[in-house]
Amino acid sequence: MKINCRCGSLIIDQTDYHSNKGYIISDQDYFDLLEIIDNAIEKSGPTPKDKERAVMGIRSLIGGFQKNVYQCFSCGRIYISTKGNELKEFTAVEHSQGSSILSSTKGESWKRPIIGDWDDSRKGEILGYLWCYGYSKEYSNSENFQTLQEDYFKLLGDLSAKGTVRSALLKHNKQVIHSWVPN
Repeated sequence: MKINCRCGSLIIDQTDYHSNKGYIISDQDYFDLLEIIDNAIEKSGPTPKDKERAVMGIRSLIGGFQKNVYQCFSCGRIYISTKGNELKEFTAVEHSQGSSILSSTKGESWKRPIIGDWDDSRKGEILGYLWCYGYSKEYSNSENFQTLQEDYFKLLGDLSAKGTVRSALLKHNKQVIHSWVPN
């Protein structure tokens, strides 16, 4: 999804973990949602499969209660989705460019995913990229996968030491080379 902000900036929502995207649940719906969560937990069976079914059911129900919220980094405007997938616009009275009120409450301690991907079949100059919130690097055809791989493991080590890694994934030519999720 791409939103053309009134200020001329573009708000892009094509992946997860954006610091300028969030979700709102109406106070009128909040306690209905809590009741559904309580029932799902209480009525889930004893096996791990039963519990996973309950968790997945809760996740799909939450989507029915939430509205997406986006904030423009440039001007601070807020866009909230409505039931008809329209966007309602709200203007910030004060805003520091580049900041977002939708960022994690954990600040820099927020756990983020790391994604590295190299594909020799890509057309163009860029064959690989390494992405993590606050870090982004593209690798041209004059570099190689080994450089991306070294950068990936260095970033993983640095962020793991700070306790700020949610997951990590490294792919080479569509094959998973490394994958990590916490226990």
